[in-house]
Amino acid sequence: MLKRHSTKILAGFAVLGISAAFFVFGFTLGQTRSQDASEYKLLQEAQSQIESLALTKPNDERLLESAVKGMLDGLEDPHASYYTPQAYRALGEELLTGQFSGVGVWLNRSAELTKIVSVLPDTPAAKAGIEPGDLITSVDDKPVAGLTLDEVGQRIMGEEGTKVSIRVVRGAGTPREFILDRKKLDIPSLTSSTEDNVGILNLLSFTGGVGDKVRETVARMQEEGARGFILDLRGNPGGSLDEAVQVASVFIEEGTIVTYRERGKPEVVYQARGPVETKLPLVVLADEGSASASEIVAGAIQDRQRGLIVGTETYKKGSVQRVIGLSDGSAIKLTVASYFTPSGRGIGESGVLPDVTVADRESQLSKATEILSGMLVEAPGSTG
Repeated sequence: MLKRHSTKILAGFAVLGISAAFFVFGFTLGQTRSQDASEYKLLQEAQSQIESLALTKPNDERLLESAVKGMLDGLEDPHASYYTPQAYRALGEELLTGQFSGVGVWLNRSAELTKIVSVLPDTPAAKAGIEPGDLITSVDDKPVAGLTLDEVGQRIMGEEGTKVSIRVVRGAGTPREFILDRKKLDIPSLTSSTEDNVGILNLLSFTGGVGDKVRETVARMQEEGARGFILDLRGNPGGSLDEAVQVASVFIEEGTIVTYRERGKPEVVYQARGPVETKLPLVVLADEGSASASEIVAGAIQDRQRGLIVGTETYKKGSVQRVIGLSDGSAIKLTVASYFTPSGRGIGESGVLPDVTVADRESQLSKATEILSGMLVEAPGSTG
């Protein structure tokens, strides 16, 4: 019998499908409770007829799983997914340990194809030569056409030390096959460097505590003489909503950062959490791999005219998902809310458009540096 459920929110952390390297925010793990569901009598009738008359004796577990997947398909929600008990257990372990066993790629959907939008440095995928823009056609010789991103991710994930075969197409070239060893990877967050008095912060994900790390790094760089900052959000798939607000607050003094809207509930407006750490000139790098929390930060900085966005249009991940546990140990993921920039833009509709478009990734950082240099010359009190 199908059952309804209640949910319990895990505040402050928002990683989903880390093994597949696909992130969302607004993460919820739920527990179930039994309740009559007579409104689903039609499903029970269909199940009875199938069990009685189908030429091939059905597998009850597979029938129920297919029924749940069918309901999710009926939502026309591109982020809705079903997790087997095994996949759901693995997900919970990732949340507790802050690690995942995978190959180090972020995934996106492009024209019904699974696209690699970012490759984490020093990972099996990076060392093997997988590149952003590669299109995955199969995993372990099984086609991925028609699968959701989470389903592709679940095929890539696995026990540390085991192998996975990923076949990709790069541009107009012939297919390439990569056989990779899965590795236990820490969830990355922040790296930084200083070049010619410019502080460069490469923010890789919005994991717990990253807001404090960004604040501490910016404060240190200012003490060391930084005169401006580049915040690199390229390939950052998002993470915690709370951390997004914290990061934006490092650069934005006060006012709205993002508005959160859930069906049937009053909207929630998240304000900057001071004090602001720096008022120095700022340029943000973003691309199609910048999603969710990245878009919150970039959208707030752009709307509040705090800095310029350089790169390409972002991912368009303007929604919030919850993962809800079911009674048999499986789980479903549903879109439950959406968020908006300070000016009211729905990021899921248009993403964040750059102020300066630079399509070539190799040229984006140099262009951002050039723009920031011009901003430094114009800044009050500067010379040149």
